[in-house]
Amino acid sequence: MGGETGQARAALAAMAGAGLLGLAPIGLRLSELGPQATNLWRFLFALPILAIWALLSRPNPSRTGIVWLLLAGLLFGLELSLWAAAVARTTIANATLLANMTPIFAAAFGWVVFKERLGAGVLGGGATALSGAVLLTLARAQAGEGPSGSAEAGLFGDALGLSAALGYAGYLLIVRWLGDRVGVGAVMFWATLSAAAYALCLSLALGEALLPRTLYGWSILVGLGVITQAGAQGLIAYGVGRLPIVASTVLLWMQPLSAAVLSWILFGERLGPLAFAGAALILAGVFVVQRARQ
Repeated sequence: MGGETGQARAALAAMAGAGLLGLAPIGLRLSELGPQATNLWRFLFALPILAIWALLSRPNPSRTGIVWLLLAGLLFGLELSLWAAAVARTTIANATLLANMTPIFAAAFGWVVFKERLGAGVLGGGATALSGAVLLTLARAQAGEGPSGSAEAGLFGDALGLSAALGYAGYLLIVRWLGDRVGVGAVMFWATLSAAAYALCLSLALGEALLPRTLYGWSILVGLGVITQAGAQGLIAYGVGRLPIVASTVLLWMQPLSAAVLSWILFGERLGPLAFAGAALILAGVFVVQRARQ
């Protein structure tokens, strides 16, 4: 009974984290800075909270564990930068959809590395949620046209989006591998520290402005750091570390659903029948996965 309660708590944490993560693209749109500099401040504002969390959490990582967590942070920072680059080179639909292929890569990693068997319920629920994510993404695409450029540029953008999903799957794989052996606070602190260093180097290399112009701009960055990095990613790290990798990552398809609802509320981006059908399929898929896991 205790194990079932713990897994239910982990599943709720992963879903809540994915829901809060829907604020990330909203904050990116509202930010006064470029995407890489925005990511930098997102990490920096989260670090003090995560440092306190790391000091209070147990068990502590070994030196080898810290190295793995630093690598995880690099993969996480890489994922965010690749997605931003994909949006500039292909359609928003393609970039978002391909970047959300993480559960597919995670399922393959889990099968190879952790020998996690994929039951019919998990596969069926995952396929249903994937179908919903496809419909929701297509419904929210901008007239089906991407940035101007050659077909080769569009294919390159698609490759960047797919690479982003691969990078995030690698990050989650390390988090899952460490699992209960390292406290969640320590996992988040070391990974975020590494991601911040990566974002700083990339921001300087791309020449992005590092300081917002207004107090409003600063408030957006603080919100991203506290809510999406410390809060949302912390909840996801807790859930992923205690669930089979494929089950936990399918729950992350709540993120595009959350982003769609928040975009409707904040920007008036209405959801049509196709989007509602996609949302229903995502919820149905998540429900099937949860039932199969139990």
